[in-house]
Amino acid sequence: MPLPTCGQLAPTLTHKAGRRWAFLPSADAMSPSIGTLTIVQSKRDTVSYGVALEEGQVLFVKLTDGEVYGVTLNHRGQPVKCSCTGYCFKKTCKHCDCTKELLADGVLDAAPAHAA
Repeated sequence: MPLPTCGQLAPTLTHKAGRRWAFLPSADAMSPSIGTLTIVQSKRDTVSYGVALEEGQVLFVKLTDGEVYGVTLNHRGQPVKCSCTGYCFKKTCKHCDCTKELLADGVLDAAPAHAA
């Protein structure tokens, strides 16, 4: 059984006490989801997503209603924008923050494909 990976996100103006995340890899090799990510920003702001990689994007599928957010990666595999409304207003969001952390911790392998 795969083990979860946990971490911290930097505090924001809204969430001064900081934020936490936990990622549980999928045990089903046939699933398009690579695992489940839970982000805790406060007692009342906890959300879980199915996470998938698809051609230069990290997809976050909200488990409660199926809403999908896509974090676009640049040619180096780093997040550059998100499709959520929070990113539209602040130019940053929890999806981009978590993508950076998941890449840094080796949970996601979003290395660009090289032509042979």
